[in-house]
Amino acid sequence: MKIALAVIAAGLTSAGALMPQTGSPSSVAEVPAGDRQILMPGSPFGIAAGFLYGYQGVKPYEFMTEVRQLGSGFSKIYLFWNQIEPAKGQYDWTAVDKYLDQLHSPEEGLISLFSSSQWATVQPASLLPPSPAKNADDYYHFVYETVRHCKGRVRYWENDAEPNSHLYWASTQEQFVAELRTFYHAVKDADPSAVVVVGGYDGNFGPPCAFQFPNQQAGLDFFDYVLKNGPDAFDVFDLRLYGDPYTIVARVDFMRQKMLALGYDKPIICTEYGGPNLFEFHENHQYIPLLASWMQTVTSTSGPEPGASSATNPMAELYAKMNTLAPQTQMFMQGCPPELDAKYQRIQARGVIMRNLFALAAGVQKTVYWYLPESPAAGDDRFNFMNLMYGKIGLIEFHDGVFSNRYPGAEAFRRMTGFLQGVQQVKRIEVPGEPSIFLFAVDRGKRGSAYVVWERRDAFTGEDSPAISFGWPWPYPAASAVDTFGQSIPTTISHGKLQLAVSLTPIFIEAGR
Repeated sequence: MKIALAVIAAGLTSAGALMPQTGSPSSVAEVPAGDRQILMPGSPFGIAAGFLYGYQGVKPYEFMTEVRQLGSGFSKIYLFWNQIEPAKGQYDWTAVDKYLDQLHSPEEGLISLFSSSQWATVQPASLLPPSPAKNADDYYHFVYETVRHCKGRVRYWENDAEPNSHLYWASTQEQFVAELRTFYHAVKDADPSAVVVVGGYDGNFGPPCAFQFPNQQAGLDFFDYVLKNGPDAFDVFDLRLYGDPYTIVARVDFMRQKMLALGYDKPIICTEYGGPNLFEFHENHQYIPLLASWMQTVTSTSGPEPGASSATNPMAELYAKMNTLAPQTQMFMQGCPPELDAKYQRIQARGVIMRNLFALAAGVQKTVYWYLPESPAAGDDRFNFMNLMYGKIGLIEFHDGVFSNRYPGAEAFRRMTGFLQGVQQVKRIEVPGEPSIFLFAVDRGKRGSAYVVWERRDAFTGEDSPAISFGWPWPYPAASAVDTFGQSIPTTISHGKLQLAVSLTPIFIEAGR
């Protein structure tokens, strides 16, 4: 769904701002990160459907079979007030029922409801931006009837998303909290066992000692108000984790400290993450004005310009000269050279693993990848700026309601969920004298401990350098290691020390037999 202007900052964080401090090379010490365990019921790994589900020409489709085959037991869809209740008191449950029919348990589902309506909201909209209800009772009844219709088969309910962006909330922070309270009471009245997730913060801010995003204070101020004035109106906080993965732990802790300072400590989940993002690469910063222009068009009252031509759309001009652009730009484009498309897929696959390890180490209870289905654009559809940024982020090729080809990111996700099954806690281990090594210990309960390791490098060029030799104490007689792409990694054990070759590709390691 990532359409917020703050995406500009996705790759602008300081590369070394949060590198661990080095210590004595003779020992291995855990980086202090608390003892946050994964305590929420159900799978910690989720995948979202696309932005539209059973709305505006997109039919509701069956996707949970694919989600489960990838080892995930959690999912999310977006629905709109105008979609479910197009006229007062008249409900269309088509999309809701299609989703419900796929769920095996309440813990498998999260529904996020956008306050977008052509008849009921202050700013009429069928899609974006959401705005407050003209009558709070109408909003209460919409939410209540939707939750009641689900009869406890969906555990998690979220109000709107990324309201710190004008694209996703056409009103004030005060009105957002007021409507959050209505949402909370409606959900709980309809299903006391349901869990209310506060509309997600896009997470595009730089923690202390890192790059400070342009205009990030506005988003922080918005959620400072929500956290201070609405703690009794939500159960779980949603922090999206796009941007630089190496700042994830600091960003999560930054928001958690805000809650602790206010006297409470609520679980944090992430209902959107993914990548790579266009602006992670400095070669693409020159296109920031194109995003700003697109945002202005989308948020204008007249809506987006119809059609797209090379005379009016600078995206068409980019495609006309694609072979002259930086490879870091070309790989995001439809029809780019196959070798660049393959590189994009490898970066995506590594990112799936990295973001989840950082999130789990920070105590994030659930993560939801954005998103499952990819429908490659063709013709003028390529010229939408969102397609340049997120047109390839899907995990599985999707045409006419049918899933087909799994991309490497999907296989990496499946490999990760299998390896981390039963995870109870993840801790980052500092390797003294080697700050570029990222090593994580995974407590898998009855399945025993395991490890994940990689070397921090440039996401685009880092794979061109050879792997380095790395070793650390190993208490087991044998070890097995497989990387993100399923390649077996040779290991040797000598005098209680495990040795293997490490690169920027995460490696899963566990005791061998």
